[in-house]
Amino acid sequence: MTVFPTAYFPSIDYLHAFVQAKDGFIELHEHFQKQTIRTRCEILTANGILRLSIPTLHESGRKIPINELKIDHSGTWKNDHWRAITSAYALAPYFEDYAQELEEIIFASDVLLWEKNERCLRLMETVLDQGLSIQYTDSFQGISGDHSKNAFLQHADWKKASYQQVFSYEKEFSANLSMIDLLFNEGPFCRKWILASED
Repeated sequence: MTVFPTAYFPSIDYLHAFVQAKDGFIELHEHFQKQTIRTRCEILTANGILRLSIPTLHESGRKIPINELKIDHSGTWKNDHWRAITSAYALAPYFEDYAQELEEIIFASDVLLWEKNERCLRLMETVLDQGLSIQYTDSFQGISGDHSKNAFLQHADWKKASYQQVFSYEKEFSANLSMIDLLFNEGPFCRKWILASED
């Protein structure tokens, strides 16, 4: 068993590791950790990397397991996320192909965080045309397994080829961003990065 945290529009390295694991489980019984991939992702804008975060409802001082963590729908974060994504990727080659699906994920009225995050994985399952083993722990297991250790770090050890990003004509390539970046820039060719062998 390889155990991963749940992730909002997960990174390229996370998705690659999840596919490689083949027995991946998502940990639903850990206590929520603020400012992690569980609620945030990174996209590339004209001004550099931007972090998008989902606000959640939780009582101060109370530890909440991920499977109970609710999304706070009271603010403007959905509009903010979509505006930022549109601004960053409207000129990307595959924006029109996947914009509607991403918009639907963001604006879906999911009550629980893990439900919205599963939508992100289901979209990649469709794009990759490959079933992902999306399973959930039924008790606390902890994040573990050879593939999961580096899955959500900023830069994993294996070397990936760069791809053309919207703003990379003027700037250095930004590695391991959210799946959003790879999807809008490479479309179905994202298989090259996510399904690539580590050998």
